[in-house]
Amino acid sequence: ETFAKVTHRVRMLSLENAFTDEDVGDFEERVRSFLNLAPTASLDFTAEPKIDGLSLSLRYEGGVLVQAATRGDGEMGENVTDNARTIPDIPQTLVGAPDVVEVRGEVYMSHADFAALNGRQAEKGDKPFANPRNAAAGSLRQKDPSVTAARPLRFLAHGWGDVSSLPGETQFDVIKRIEHWGIPVDPRFVRLTMTADVLSHYRAIEALRADLPFDIDGVVYKVDRLDWQARLGFVAKAPRWAIAHKFPAEQAETTLDSIDIQ
Repeated sequence: ETFAKVTHRVRMLSLENAFTDEDVGDFEERVRSFLNLAPTASLDFTAEPKIDGLSLSLRYEGGVLVQAATRGDGEMGENVTDNARTIPDIPQTLVGAPDVVEVRGEVYMSHADFAALNGRQAEKGDKPFANPRNAAAGSLRQKDPSVTAARPLRFLAHGWGDVSSLPGETQFDVIKRIEHWGIPVDPRFVRLTMTADVLSHYRAIEALRADLPFDIDGVVYKVDRLDWQARLGFVAKAPRWAIAHKFPAEQAETTLDSIDIQ
């Protein structure tokens, strides 16, 4: 309630989910059908880990960061500009960027930084955070930016919103351009062809999941060509040209040491 509201010029939409290989195949078929593409026609996707963080939109005008807003309900978020300025991964200025560009991504906290933060919380007698996502969200929404500055927050870009001119004709090229401006992009962001390659990449990311320095809950696929994205458009609150392939729930074995009956 302490943060001013921001109306997003371009909605920050959620993604439809896929839980099986068949769901991903159905997604590709829907895309091909909508675009009237033959089954053998080339269709490229980008793929990247879906970070379990807090969505943030960074608005730059004339290369200068002028606003940072949370996703909120997708239509309206909160102005957290002063707090976002304290995150080292977020540059205050961009060189070579369009006059207006909103870079979108995730604020997160690494596992190591989260453990260290909870250690400090325990030393002070404060309540520990439940998980890295809650810690990141709570840290970004502090009334005092100096508190946010003391928290180990990171940022990775995965898209954009309002922009005066696009510096590329594909999802891959624009994201790489954003990386060139000095905003971090996940190194596992790739461009792939056809469902078989997409699923192989999903398996590779799933195998790395436990060893990654931050929490992820799936892999996001997006149609690479931006003109095709424009043709595909949106349904309700999600784009037709993207989907999140979620991981199965992690499983672990627990040993029951004792039971006290009262």
